[in-house]
Parts: sequence; C-alpha cells; structure tokens
Amino acid sequence: NVLVAGCTGYIGIQLIKLLINHKRVKIKYLCGNSSVGKKISFFDKSIKKKLPKITKFNKNKLKDVDLIFTALPNGEAQLISRNLNKNNVLIDLAADFRLNKASDYLKWYKQKHKALSNIKNSIYALPEITGKLVKKFSIIGCPGCYPTSILLPLIPLVKERSINLKNIIID
Repeated sequence: NVLVAGCTGYIGIQLIKLLINHKRVKIKYLCGNSSVGKKISFFDKSIKKKLPKITKFNKNKLKDVDLIFTALPNGEAQLISRNLNKNNVLIDLAADFRLNKASDYLKWYKQKHKALSNIKNSIYALPEITGKLVKKFSIIGCPGCYPTSILLPLIPLVKERSINLKNIIID
C-alpha cells in the first residue's frame, strides 16, 4: 500500500505512471494541497487507471500504508518523516535525505533540517550501487537525474581504480 505526496508535479506524475504498472503496488492515497478533490487524470490525461482522488496529507493515513513516496519541495519530506510508523518506509525524491549531516544540509539548501533524528535512519541510495543495503533503512533519499548520470558510470571505475581520482571533472 502506497501513499504519494506531491502527486501532481512532474516527478509525482512520472512516479504514478511507474507505480500503476507494478503488480504488487496498490496506490492507497494521492496527496496534494491545491489539487485536493481532483482526479490525477486532470493533471495527465494519459493516466486511465482508476485511482483515489487527491486528498490533503494527514499523518493518520500512514497507518494504512507501507511505502510513502514524497515528490515535494525540499524540507517537506522531513516533516512527514517525523510521523512515520514502524511499518513505514519513506522514499524521498527530493533532497531532504541526500546528505548525512545537518550542517551540510544548511550549507547547500539554505534551510535547517527539520528531522535531525531521522538522518541516521536514512540512506542516500542508488539501487544499482547500494543494492539490498536499503532494506536496513526506513528512509531512502534518492539522487536526482544529474547525480545518477554521473554516479552509475563513475562508481565502478573508482572501485576498480581504473581512473585517477585527481582527474575527475564533472561538467
């Protein structure tokens, strides 16, 4: 059972398109703010599957779901993470759990981290690299497209010592 918070943005819509094709996923809640009461097909006509109408996020919904996907502005997944139950896993598609130090988060995102105790429960994960290690964490921070395009080819080269680390330029 899945809840998608931030379902009407580009990333949220693309996520829903992937989830509706997964045989083991049931989308239980689609959450938004200004879109409450609308169907997801209002935002993308290609989504034909009958899905729940968009509702406002409420922490009580977390008891009915296993996975929470957040496709929200930076800082919002941190607030949701403070309400997770033991059976919940949060997969954040923004930057809230990409860094493992609050001071780095403040430095790069110019805002204080609002769920400091949850940083230790999170992993910055690229499944092709981290593999099953993600199962040990209740919060998964996902890299965006730019770091993914860099990390997938670069990490194996670094592990095999096939390149000089001093010569890496990413532009």
